[in-house]
Amino acid sequence: MNLLAVADHVDPLIYSSNIRERFGCIDCVLGAGDLDISYYEYIVTCLNKPLYFVFGNHNLKNLSFFRPSVDSFPDQDWQKRHHPGFGSVCVDGKVIRNKKHDLIIAGLGGSRRYNRGEHQFTEIQMLRRILRLVPKMMILRIIHGRYLDILLTHATPAGIHDRDDPCHRGFRVFLWFMRRFRPKYLIHGHVHLYDINANRQSMYDDTTVLNAYDHIVIDMEKGMRQSSYVAAQAEQDFQKAKQKAWIDSLKSIVNPEAGQLLSFHDVKNLLKPGHESYLGMKAVPIENIAGSEDRYQDFSRHFFPKKEHLRQRWMSIDKAHLTDVILPPIKLLKIGALYFVRDGNHRVSVALAQGVQTIDAEVIELTAEIPVEKDATREDIMKSVLMWERRRVLEQTGLEQIIPVEMIEFTSPGRWHEVLNHIQGHKYFLNMEIEEEIAFEDAARSWYNALYLPIIEIIREENLIFRFPNRTEADLYIWIIKHWHSLKEKYGQDYPLDQAASEYAAAHGRGFFQRHFKRLKSLLKIGS
Repeated sequence: MNLLAVADHVDPLIYSSNIRERFGCIDCVLGAGDLDISYYEYIVTCLNKPLYFVFGNHNLKNLSFFRPSVDSFPDQDWQKRHHPGFGSVCVDGKVIRNKKHDLIIAGLGGSRRYNRGEHQFTEIQMLRRILRLVPKMMILRIIHGRYLDILLTHATPAGIHDRDDPCHRGFRVFLWFMRRFRPKYLIHGHVHLYDINANRQSMYDDTTVLNAYDHIVIDMEKGMRQSSYVAAQAEQDFQKAKQKAWIDSLKSIVNPEAGQLLSFHDVKNLLKPGHESYLGMKAVPIENIAGSEDRYQDFSRHFFPKKEHLRQRWMSIDKAHLTDVILPPIKLLKIGALYFVRDGNHRVSVALAQGVQTIDAEVIELTAEIPVEKDATREDIMKSVLMWERRRVLEQTGLEQIIPVEMIEFTSPGRWHEVLNHIQGHKYFLNMEIEEEIAFEDAARSWYNALYLPIIEIIREENLIFRFPNRTEADLYIWIIKHWHSLKEKYGQDYPLDQAASEYAAAHGRGFFQRHFKRLKSLLKIGS
């Protein structure tokens, strides 16, 4: 026997034209309160199944029809006074037996008293209501061998699914009821669930306690189960998203970087942002989320899942989306116009797959001097960094007025500052031979003509740039200088250049250093 239990919120999966396709296997419906009578009427009309319900502490406009006062109960002829066309049965304060399915249900609606409102009870009042159910349950025990199958309530038992605030505290007397009468299920509402990972199901002695917020489907033999429609739809959504990730990978064969999410740590190392500031809750356009702090290899550039191990978590988030469960906000890091996911990668992926435009997020901003656009790739960011470093050095030194800097291009950050160090080192070497302090402008010209250009000429003669694709002559100049100096730091200042040359030749298969040993040695001495 399959049951559909609903509570507290009009679920779009139920209040839908596809309700028959999704819940056609249901044998009986239970309403755990705080839902309008018209919602029950819609379910009964569409499914043509019996529906039993209790009232909660809201939506009480029809309470007086079924219960003229909170201390009185429907008399034996209440069905004769049944609302025309309603089609549901109120079991609030009653015990009934569904003969067709041999199902015994007792109902206890209402909540703990917290503001003297309607349909609110103290522990003593709820105990009195329970005691009024006992005679009927005793008779059912004698005839059918059990007191009841389901206790349908609105409030929770004390300590099970309840909250600390006065309104949502549970009843201790429900615990006694479960110990004494041992129903198979206690189904309640009242406590809203906004997290897909929140607990819906607990055990107390022999009773399974279930929270019916939105909706749950129960197999009386196997227990609570997911709606088959939701599970099938989530499976289908993941397959589509994973296929889109594969298509993204095909599109990025020519330029793999274009199909990858940005690494936050990689971009942070490039941009070197300053202090952090907490921006609070923001509605962030998902198209501006360009990377992740630690899961950038698991998703494609458009946040589609690439790995099979993401399936279960991704599908659980998708089920929450399909069942209108409100999830907590994600956490983002912001640099320039780019956002990076710190927590919530799966939620971003599902939101994009479902066509969501914006997502709620807690945002921490890291300030950076280098501006970056929202759709920037790592290559774009690298170009911005290189342009910013070049502009910064030229503004500080006026170097473009001294030497032809348009010939000097780098592909890695930090190189322009190394050039300044080379010029300063060259200036120090020149000052050793004269008393008067040499000007920076003269040192820069001397460095360019006596050191930089001759090494560039050797690189061109050897066509060395051919063996280093995507590098520039200036990159190789820096490498040659650094290589020999690093060997001197490791083995001493007297480390022979010819040995360094032989090591490099063995590594690259050609005698570059041997052929130009004398020229390089003299040049490097000038610059040392």
